[in-house]
Amino acid sequence: MPGLPQIRVHANLSDLSPDSHDALVVVYTEFAAFCSLQSAGISQAIEAVQPFAKVDKEFGKSVVLVPAAAVGGGRLILSPMGSLADDTDDVRKIGDAVKAGVLRATEAGARRPAICVAQGLPSADEVADADYSRWVEVALLAALDASYVTLVVREHRQNTGATLEKLESIDLVVVDGSVSASELNRAVQRASAIETGRRLAVDMGYGDAQRMTPYNCAATIQDAVKGVAGVTYEEIKDLDVIKREYPLLYNSARASFSEPSTWPCVVKLEYRSPAPAEVKEHLYLVGKGVTYDTGGITIKIGAAMRGMSRDKLGACGVAGFVLATGLIQERSVDLSCILAFERNSIGPNALLPDEVVVSRAGVRVLINDTDAEGRLVMTDPVAECRERIVAARAQGDSKPAAIYTAATLTGHVIRAYGWYGATVANGPARKGGFDRRLAVSGLAYGDPFENSIMRREDYSLVASKTDREDVYQSNAHPSTQTDRGHQYPAAFIIRASGLDKHSLCAGLEAAIPFVHVDIAGSAEDGVEPGLGLCAITGSPVATFAGAFWSK
Repeated sequence: MPGLPQIRVHANLSDLSPDSHDALVVVYTEFAAFCSLQSAGISQAIEAVQPFAKVDKEFGKSVVLVPAAAVGGGRLILSPMGSLADDTDDVRKIGDAVKAGVLRATEAGARRPAICVAQGLPSADEVADADYSRWVEVALLAALDASYVTLVVREHRQNTGATLEKLESIDLVVVDGSVSASELNRAVQRASAIETGRRLAVDMGYGDAQRMTPYNCAATIQDAVKGVAGVTYEEIKDLDVIKREYPLLYNSARASFSEPSTWPCVVKLEYRSPAPAEVKEHLYLVGKGVTYDTGGITIKIGAAMRGMSRDKLGACGVAGFVLATGLIQERSVDLSCILAFERNSIGPNALLPDEVVVSRAGVRVLINDTDAEGRLVMTDPVAECRERIVAARAQGDSKPAAIYTAATLTGHVIRAYGWYGATVANGPARKGGFDRRLAVSGLAYGDPFENSIMRREDYSLVASKTDREDVYQSNAHPSTQTDRGHQYPAAFIIRASGLDKHSLCAGLEAAIPFVHVDIAGSAEDGVEPGLGLCAITGSPVATFAGAFWSK
């Protein structure tokens, strides 16, 4: 991956050299806030916009570029945020305004924009659900997003001499003195690490099924984490080993065995803190990496297969978070991650409905829908995480531990919440507030998550009614046509992985918190560009960073 643009932060506009930037992007809630800015040179820029404001009452209410000799490059871009303290306002309005302004700057030919937030932000007492505590990082991440060029485009351009990064540098000016110099520098470090991890996730995500086969995903991750302190990489490609250790993944992938380039693989990533004595928790993360989902024998019909090269974004996001954590050298957490990559293909050896497959945990699973493969590929890795936690506790490891799955699992979550992610937690995780941590962090980083709650109906739906199996993998209908379609898959994972033995009833010593994170809504922005596919967001890299890194 190419390096990020250089980032500089300033406490005053006067600290900004005209030679350091070639466009000034000013974001504000009201045009009057821009007009009240005080700094050498900015008064001339304010004067430059007055003729426009006098003849156009809508001036300053949308993104606009105004020639202004007093600012670097002679380009002044006004990008309004609108209100920040209304009922549904949140930090995304800052990110949206920054990104829109920077994109306008790049369209005008700028490569070194400076960004100025023209006023202070609402306090916690002034808002309902918004959290602006991470606004500097959100602003920087938005500017970096505007600069990003996807891997597939970089590869297309690499022999043409075209630019592989839109920006050379980013200057951010905080004018109200609300953020200290040390806090600004820390925000730059965090944003840089998050963006690097996010770019790994998005680079893989944009790769189609041929560019990002299971093996190519593994190679991309290996290359990204090579040399990152504290991060170790392991891969499992041997089909016999996968059959033994991850039987549900193996059987789900059977149709892909006819073509070696589409064989499944498992990637394991470990991160260890540079300060073991400061580690507060050990997190086990499992990612769904379905590089293309045809639905298998339960084939997706109509246009339902479109975009299914993105069904790997859960694994991509987990890999990105591990990379970001290694780059920031986070001291408070250890990570153990299992990423299950497969192509859900169609063929004579395909997994079939009516089959009973025994999971790693010894649970007999009746297959009803091969298009519900995501829960299959993640369940055995979850069982392995459960085994490792139990073994660590038996050896006297008292660090809190929890398991998280990340997946673009269901269309139902989009039907329920739109383009937002959702968490579904077991009892120990709900009691410990593990799912709430993601909701709080997501709000601060502009990637809001909804907290769904498991109910008894979720377990009763998958509970076997005969002696021929132990659990039903799913029903035979799409999740969008199923009540509680994004909640009940978590019940299946819990039952088939053996996590049901670690519920609240197991007691404090045996309980294991588990949170399923469905990012089918948040992994893409939901905006289809013509007949193209939606943009990929990199969720949940930033949200995980906010939830699991020390402040």
